[in-house]
Amino acid sequence: MSKFKGGDENINREGRPKGSQNVKTKAIREAYKEFIENNAPKFEEWLERVAETNPAKAIELVSNLSDYVLPKLARTEIVGDEEQPLSIDLTQLDDKTLAKLDKAFKPSKDKS
Repeated sequence: MSKFKGGDENINREGRPKGSQNVKTKAIREAYKEFIENNAPKFEEWLERVAETNPAKAIELVSNLSDYVLPKLARTEIVGDEEQPLSIDLTQLDDKTLAKLDKAFKPSKDKS
Protein backbone atom coordinates (compact mmCIF):
# COMPACT_ATOMS: atom_id res chain seq x y z
CA MET A 1 0.00 0.00 0.00
CA SER A 2 1.37 3.41 -0.98
CA LYS A 3 2.00 5.96 1.74
CA PHE A 4 1.15 8.81 -0.65
CA LYS A 5 -2.46 9.83 -1.03
CA GLY A 6 -3.97 11.47 -4.10
CA GLY A 7 -4.06 15.24 -3.81
CA ASP A 8 -1.11 15.35 -1.36
CA GLU A 9 0.48 18.80 -1.81
CA ASN A 10 3.93 17.53 -0.68
CA ILE A 11 4.41 15.36 -3.77
CA ASN A 12 6.69 16.90 -6.39
CA ARG A 13 4.74 16.10 -9.52
CA GLU A 14 7.25 17.93 -11.76
CA GLY A 15 10.18 15.72 -10.76
CA ARG A 16 13.81 16.80 -10.70
CA PRO A 17 14.67 19.38 -13.38
CA LYS A 18 16.24 17.93 -16.52
CA GLY A 19 20.04 17.79 -16.26
CA SER A 20 20.18 18.24 -12.50
CA GLN A 21 22.07 15.67 -10.45
CA ASN A 22 20.62 13.73 -7.60
CA VAL A 23 22.12 14.30 -4.16
CA LYS A 24 24.20 11.09 -4.08
CA THR A 25 25.67 11.60 -7.55
CA LYS A 26 26.61 15.16 -6.65
CA ALA A 27 28.26 14.01 -3.40
CA ILE A 28 30.23 11.28 -5.18
CA ARG A 29 31.44 13.71 -7.84
CA GLU A 30 32.50 16.21 -5.18
CA ALA A 31 34.40 13.52 -3.23
CA TYR A 32 36.14 12.35 -6.42
CA LYS A 33 37.03 15.92 -7.38
CA GLU A 34 38.46 16.57 -3.90
CA PHE A 35 40.46 13.32 -4.05
CA ILE A 36 41.95 14.30 -7.41
CA GLU A 37 42.77 17.84 -6.25
CA ASN A 38 44.40 16.60 -3.05
CA ASN A 39 46.51 14.06 -4.93
CA ALA A 40 47.51 16.13 -7.98
CA PRO A 41 51.25 15.99 -7.16
CA LYS A 42 51.06 12.20 -6.84
CA PHE A 43 49.21 11.93 -10.16
CA GLU A 44 51.95 13.95 -11.83
CA GLU A 45 54.58 11.62 -10.36
CA TRP A 46 52.66 8.52 -11.44
CA LEU A 47 52.22 9.87 -14.96
CA GLU A 48 55.92 10.68 -15.21
CA ARG A 49 56.78 7.11 -14.17
CA VAL A 50 54.39 5.64 -16.73
CA ALA A 51 55.68 8.01 -19.44
CA GLU A 52 59.26 6.85 -18.89
CA THR A 53 58.43 3.36 -20.13
CA ASN A 54 55.26 3.94 -22.14
CA PRO A 55 54.55 7.51 -23.32
CA ALA A 56 51.47 6.42 -25.26
CA LYS A 57 49.94 4.93 -22.11
CA ALA A 58 50.63 8.18 -20.21
CA ILE A 59 48.81 10.16 -22.89
CA GLU A 60 45.93 7.69 -22.76
CA LEU A 61 45.68 8.10 -18.98
CA VAL A 62 45.59 11.89 -19.24
CA SER A 63 42.97 11.64 -21.97
CA ASN A 64 40.84 9.30 -19.86
CA LEU A 65 41.09 11.60 -16.83
CA SER A 66 40.10 14.60 -18.92
CA ASP A 67 36.71 12.96 -19.48
CA TYR A 68 35.95 13.74 -15.85
CA VAL A 69 37.14 17.34 -15.99
CA LEU A 70 36.37 18.73 -19.43
CA PRO A 71 32.86 18.83 -20.84
CA LYS A 72 32.20 16.54 -23.76
CA LEU A 73 31.49 18.30 -27.02
CA ALA A 74 28.86 16.89 -29.31
CA ARG A 75 29.96 16.03 -32.81
CA THR A 76 28.02 18.00 -35.37
CA GLU A 77 27.71 17.18 -39.03
CA ILE A 78 26.37 19.86 -41.33
CA VAL A 79 24.97 18.53 -44.56
CA GLY A 80 22.91 19.88 -47.40
CA ASP A 81 20.42 18.02 -49.49
CA GLU A 82 19.54 17.81 -53.19
CA GLU A 83 17.06 20.67 -53.00
CA GLN A 84 19.20 22.94 -50.84
CA PRO A 85 22.89 22.05 -51.16
CA LEU A 86 25.25 23.29 -48.49
CA SER A 87 27.17 26.41 -49.42
CA ILE A 88 29.75 28.38 -47.50
CA ASP A 89 30.43 32.02 -48.34
CA LEU A 90 34.13 32.66 -47.79
CA THR A 91 34.03 36.15 -49.32
CA GLN A 92 33.37 37.76 -45.95
CA LEU A 93 36.46 36.28 -44.25
CA ASP A 94 39.47 38.49 -43.59
CA ASP A 95 42.92 37.70 -45.03
CA LYS A 96 44.25 36.38 -41.71
CA THR A 97 41.42 33.83 -41.40
CA LEU A 98 41.78 32.80 -45.05
CA ALA A 99 45.52 32.25 -44.55
CA LYS A 100 44.83 30.00 -41.54
CA LEU A 101 42.29 27.99 -43.54
CA ASP A 102 44.71 27.71 -46.44
CA LYS A 103 47.46 26.44 -44.14
CA ALA A 104 45.11 23.99 -42.41
CA PHE A 105 43.91 22.41 -45.64
CA LYS A 106 47.20 22.25 -47.53
CA PRO A 107 48.60 18.74 -47.71
CA SER A 108 51.60 18.39 -45.43
CA LYS A 109 54.94 17.77 -47.10
CA ASP A 110 56.23 14.69 -45.33
CA LYS A 111 60.04 14.66 -45.47
CA SER A 112 60.56 10.96 -44.77
